[in-house]
Amino acid sequence: MEPSSVFFLKILRMLAGKYSMGYTFEELTKFVTAVPNISKFTDNIAAERENQAKLLDALVLMNSEGYIFLNSDTDQSLITIKGLIAVNNKILWN
Repeated sequence: MEPSSVFFLKILRMLAGKYSMGYTFEELTKFVTAVPNISKFTDNIAAERENQAKLLDALVLMNSEGYIFLNSDTDQSLITIKGLIAVNNKILWN
């Protein structure tokens, strides 16, 4: 898994790219987390579950901080204005 600040920006950039529609948790998991190639199938499942848990923790934190809106009914995440401002500031500094 990536450091939290890079992970945070990756989520915000993805959500900013699809501003009006957002992403479901499953879609975000596919794009944001990278499960390393492991020879054993059970290890791969364990790594995927760990990545999903970390992603969910990050989404809940970002929701509570006001960067995204996490809709628990539809399992969809949308970026907020605060999130868009955070992405644009980071892009300008890089």
